[in-house]
Amino acid sequence: MIEKKILIVSGTHGNELNPVWAVKKFRNLINTSPQSNSLEFILGNPKALEEGLRYIDVDLNRSFNVLKTASNQNFYEVNRSEYLISKYGIQGTKACPIVIDLHTTTSCMGTSIVMYGRRQRDFCLAAILQAKFGLPIYLHEKDVNQTGFLVEAWPCGLVIEIGPVAQNHYDSEITERFLIILSFLGDLINNLENNKINLPSEISLFVHQKSIDYPRANNDINALIHPLRINNDWKMIEEGDPLFLNIKNETISYLGKEKIFPLFIGEAAYREKNIAMSFTKKEILKCDPAWISAFLSF
Repeated sequence: MIEKKILIVSGTHGNELNPVWAVKKFRNLINTSPQSNSLEFILGNPKALEEGLRYIDVDLNRSFNVLKTASNQNFYEVNRSEYLISKYGIQGTKACPIVIDLHTTTSCMGTSIVMYGRRQRDFCLAAILQAKFGLPIYLHEKDVNQTGFLVEAWPCGLVIEIGPVAQNHYDSEITERFLIILSFLGDLINNLENNKINLPSEISLFVHQKSIDYPRANNDINALIHPLRINNDWKMIEEGDPLFLNIKNETISYLGKEKIFPLFIGEAAYREKNIAMSFTKKEILKCDPAWISAFLSF
């Protein structure tokens, strides 16, 4: 049986400094406590961190299912993803069945969980965290343009996303939020017996529907996110609500018939991906005891 350890990854994006600082502080605090035996720690992208860049060649957090070819075989992040899997993946020399990837965002997401797909183990861990901290969960699925995420390469994995905070900027309040979650995760491994995992009756999700780009003319952005949308992640909008304000000061409204919840509104790192925000629908799911069995069955 694989030893139940949680791999904590920080610095997956080299310009997200607060997770790296939080891990450094947390490791100093726990030192030789039992929590130190439950967790492994790794810098995701140390070269990008050193350079203060999101990535060197390609986004590491989109590089975990990339087919290696002559055109990308020398990409730093492609090789780094292979190294991380070979060392900490389920068949690795220091195998960890669970991974938590720590991130920050420039969007007003607060402290949140990001899930990729509907794996039972992920549901179990996400439900435990939501019940403990009341965190909203963004379930990202069915987006062919966004794949290869780090946590998908492990049998169980979640992203903790905290914001807003600027890239390459330290924020002590945000690092403290990471510390609280890290402390809880350090204790979690010691409580993995069936009778110590108590799931809530249900889990609340914001399920990805699609991402939308900024309005453009001749490939140039010609409208910005409307002031009423800024800093309003997780808040419902409906038909007729404003989305953008164009260069002529005209409002571009949401024209969909369904009520949706925009997330990652104006995320700075997503402009290169042609994403101004992502649309989600809210879903309430009954928790299944089978999630616990799956979570314990590594």
